[in-house]
Amino acid sequence: MSRTLSARPRSLELAAEAAECVQRATVARGGRAPVLAAVAATEDVAALIYMEQLLKQAATAGFTVKKISLPATASEGEITTALERLSADADVAGIILQSPLPEGVDRTRVVTGIAVEKDIDGITAASAARLSAGDLDGTLLPATAAAVMELLRAHQIEIHGRRAVVVGRSDVVGRPVAQLLALAGAHVEVVHSKTPDMGAVTRTAQILVVAAGVCALVRGEHVSPGCVVVDVGIHVQGDQIVGDVDEASVRDAVGETGALSPVPGGVGPMTNAILVLQAAQSALRLAGA
Repeated sequence: MSRTLSARPRSLELAAEAAECVQRATVARGGRAPVLAAVAATEDVAALIYMEQLLKQAATAGFTVKKISLPATASEGEITTALERLSADADVAGIILQSPLPEGVDRTRVVTGIAVEKDIDGITAASAARLSAGDLDGTLLPATAAAVMELLRAHQIEIHGRRAVVVGRSDVVGRPVAQLLALAGAHVEVVHSKTPDMGAVTRTAQILVVAAGVCALVRGEHVSPGCVVVDVGIHVQGDQIVGDVDEASVRDAVGETGALSPVPGGVGPMTNAILVLQAAQSALRLAGA
């Protein structure tokens, strides 16, 4: 049986670190807890449940949480204005823009309303530019990409000098995780669901990150023995939550020397822990603590 790359216990350690940072920021602010704010303009039930879970986790860390619920028909101007108001609020330490956005709304335009120092999901152009330049000192990283890296480190997976393949090229996960892997010394190649003979590339991977948003895209025939596979996908199938990887066939293919992150229990909870921690670190910086 292959190894399982679970978020715990590392995600719990990050949660404790976040709580400590929030406590210090609260003291520095004269006893006023910093605020983590989320903006949602969707009726997607799964997205709203996720946002509530994240805000609950932030409240447990000591944040005051604020939820801005806009109509699923909200315009770019309405969403941008809500983000700009939160950016101007001195009590707000971190801002999350929940996906999906209303049809026709351009994410790259509305996120200009998020102040870079409060961009705890690393989605603004300024955050992306710092990452592209290799500047990780104080940069708020795209949380899911950072969660992938944290998961690999937590399980002591060697990255430097290894061949890594990323399936998916989105600005949210695929591109930033490829950049972070390269900065960690991996030899990185990016493919996607339409890449001809994708398996010819993925079978060369020692580390395979699957973030294509396609259920069970990667199967046993796409991986080699000993590969470490990180599944970023999340899909609801009836009463089950599954990923971009077909778990049974991939576990068989990678064998006892390989590893696979579970869905749920892998990248998802680590991402939440990273988001809350980055918000806590932002709160410390803004409080001058």
